[in-house]
Amino acid sequence: MVATGVYEVQEAALVFKHNVAQQAEPQPTTPQEFLDDFSKNFEMRILERPSPEHLILEFNKADVSFVNALRRILLSEIPTVAIEMVFMLDNTSIIHDEVLAHRMGLIPIHFDSRRLQEFEAGEGEPTDRNTIVFRLAVGCDAEDVKEDLERKREAQQRAQKRAAKNDIEEVDSEDEGVVDKADNPELEENITLASRTKRKETKEIPKRPFTKHVYSGDLTWIPQGDQAERFKDAKIRPVHDDILIAKLRPGQSIELEAHARKGIGRDHAKYSPVATATYRLYTEIVLIQPVYDELAEELVHVYEPGVFELVPTNPDKGDPASSRVKARVCNPYACTMSRNYMRNPQLAKAIRMVRIPDRFIFSIESVGYHRPAVLLAQALQVLQGKCTRLQDLADQTVQGGG
Repeated sequence: MVATGVYEVQEAALVFKHNVAQQAEPQPTTPQEFLDDFSKNFEMRILERPSPEHLILEFNKADVSFVNALRRILLSEIPTVAIEMVFMLDNTSIIHDEVLAHRMGLIPIHFDSRRLQEFEAGEGEPTDRNTIVFRLAVGCDAEDVKEDLERKREAQQRAQKRAAKNDIEEVDSEDEGVVDKADNPELEENITLASRTKRKETKEIPKRPFTKHVYSGDLTWIPQGDQAERFKDAKIRPVHDDILIAKLRPGQSIELEAHARKGIGRDHAKYSPVATATYRLYTEIVLIQPVYDELAEELVHVYEPGVFELVPTNPDKGDPASSRVKARVCNPYACTMSRNYMRNPQLAKAIRMVRIPDRFIFSIESVGYHRPAVLLAQALQVLQGKCTRLQDLADQTVQGGG
């Protein structure tokens, strides 16, 4: 509790010092001066691309209202395509129709929403201009069971060969529990029952031998109208083929038709093009006092991993002759304003951390068709459109004398 109080006082003092330094410079007093100052000093650069779907940016000399507006637009105002209507033709799985339809809606679709018209709710009719149709028709039948049995037999034979070659008795976990048909008299009966299509002929089967997994890759796009020609280069499909939809036992099946439409995250979260869009303030880190040896190792490896690094000491530059290493700031972007180092009184006096109020680390994770850089460009266009509409309304008000 004492360390936390000291930390808060220290941070408040540093923020006050930073604000005083900013106030020493001429501050914009009118909206036009603020815009001129923003356009002149604003900087944006890419920090990291951990994956094609993840982008980390830095905004410098930016206002928090601008950064937060981008975040909210990314979450709720960039249009995407998602499954909206599901027509169940057959569902004998254990998943209820409503739950299955909800799972279908959350599957991201690989399609550019700009090539699809918006569906007019209430009055509109589904057409080849505003709707993408998918079909799912899967079942667990006798052939699936036989293929699974054959795969297990082959796996068991490979495991036996490896065991004989290496003179070991154990086998891989994926091969454990595999038994031959002769040792399982119920297997043949189960296969026969699985081939029956009528539900009334299907009875409760103990120890069913097989479970079929239904994935998003089983969805098939059904072109409507001239979509086959217009979207021949679109490769319409789910973004990920390995999203689990349901599990089927022998004799169960699912057949449905799904209609995908254009929408935005403000209407439903399934239309949101990002998994997350977040920002945090950049942290300025300064070593007020040098940190050596064991204390430096504790700081680097325990309290702030990735922020500091160890470097050899140099007595010619004023380091103690008895010291081995000292801590140095190497990556302030990795700092998350952790207060753990304040537990050590010596480190609490040696380190200064303060958030910079006009410098942000912005992170975008895409889950849909577009890459994060494209989504950021679309968000800027949406924000620009909002500003233009607001300016037009203000001009109309002034001209009308309101």
